[in-house]
Amino acid sequence: MRLRVIVVALAIVAALATSLAAPARAAPEPRAAAGDLGSSELFSRESLFLWQSPPTRYIVVLGAKMGTFGQTPDILSARLDTAAQLARSHPFNRMIVSGGNTWWLPVSEAQFMNLGLIKRRVPVWQMVNEGRSTSTVQNASYTVGMIKAMGATGALIVTNGFHMPRALKDFRDAAAKQGARLTFQPAYA
Repeated sequence: MRLRVIVVALAIVAALATSLAAPARAAPEPRAAAGDLGSSELFSRESLFLWQSPPTRYIVVLGAKMGTFGQTPDILSARLDTAAQLARSHPFNRMIVSGGNTWWLPVSEAQFMNLGLIKRRVPVWQMVNEGRSTSTVQNASYTVGMIKAMGATGALIVTNGFHMPRALKDFRDAAAKQGARLTFQPAYA
């Protein structure tokens, strides 16, 4: 219990330092229905979920089909922005970037997302790749297997509003199928 309190206190200090050092930006536009917005603000539902147990709560970022020459689509940029903000606010929570086939390109969506997150000041050590999936069902199945093996208790799922209901259902179904007692919460991009 004492270790958990110390980890939470360190996470709060790190989040405060990050938010004070971050440049001022315009207010973000709403991303989903009122009362269900994703956020990495200090006392948001998402932050409280991650602070409950940093070593066992993960941030899962779902990939999106890359452009023909590796361009990042707008929906993936929004996901990476949200994920990076969460990762910087919660440096003790690991992040899983999930996405495989980029069609003819020699790298996975997860590897492209690594680069996008590095550009957004997320350290490499905080990221774990799931680079085999080619659909949301596979994102869920492979990621649940990974976080179950790592002793997770839950994860925030970072995706866009139109995709969130299906993604949450797929993750909950995969957890039930694998006998994993995991809690999933949305973090809207």
